[in-house]
Amino acid sequence: MLFTAVTLALLGQALAGPVDLEERQSSCPNIHVFGARETTAPAGYGSSSTVVNLILNAYPGSTSEAISYPACGGQSSCGGVSYANSVVAGINAVVSAVNSFNQKCPSTQLVLVGYSQGGQIMDDALCGGGDPNQGYTNTAVPLSASAVNMIKAAIFMGDPRFIAGLSYEVGTCKAAGFDPRPAGFSCPSASKIQSYCDAADPYCCNGNDANTHQGYGTEYGQAALTFVKSKLSSSSSGGGGSGGSGGSTGTVAHYGQCGGQGWTGATSCQSPYTCTVISQWYSQCL
Repeated sequence: MLFTAVTLALLGQALAGPVDLEERQSSCPNIHVFGARETTAPAGYGSSSTVVNLILNAYPGSTSEAISYPACGGQSSCGGVSYANSVVAGINAVVSAVNSFNQKCPSTQLVLVGYSQGGQIMDDALCGGGDPNQGYTNTAVPLSASAVNMIKAAIFMGDPRFIAGLSYEVGTCKAAGFDPRPAGFSCPSASKIQSYCDAADPYCCNGNDANTHQGYGTEYGQAALTFVKSKLSSSSSGGGGSGGSGGSTGTVAHYGQCGGQGWTGATSCQSPYTCTVISQWYSQCL
């Protein structure tokens, strides 16, 4: 009888893991998008929202979340945090958010969209190599191998780490940003990336037109969407309510945004989830 009881107990433990995983994955979206804003943009998606929304609209049922980090360069409007400290905090925030979501939803396809400093922190998190000019010396890829595997596409726009000659460069820049990758750098996830930068941009290139830096969503948004579509599996084009970053109606899927200052999208979560306030700028269905 003792043998039978022990055997049943072990069997119960063995079955618990997969059942829990199945229950956890059943509430996960097919696609989840992370957006990271530019320097001094208020908390939320900033200029990354253009591409984030294009993806969400193309894939009903997909969800998104904004990376929470200072996005500062010493300005008083963002708390006076130095650019270097903001970048390091941003890299850590990307790693934490992406790894955490991947642990909860290991089968969900992930997309990264970063604009300006937001592109830099995602670049550093996905490609590794460190960022010594900003005091980030870890040269390993800080994201988990599982998370990297599920990141299917990454869009960087106006990334200061841009340097001409990268296999994933898009645009007219033939020079480099103010914090470029070293010559000959190779990102292990290069095939998943498109990095957009034009010659007139003073941040990702050596130009002098700040307006160029703000125009990538308009100029290259559709091209970015086409690239993302080419990387996502075709089975991910359906689903329930949108978890969009703005302008949506209906109910929001698990982990989607449902509120925050300036939010104009849906505020009701799909059952059994509730809209939970994360910050003044961001509420999420949890």
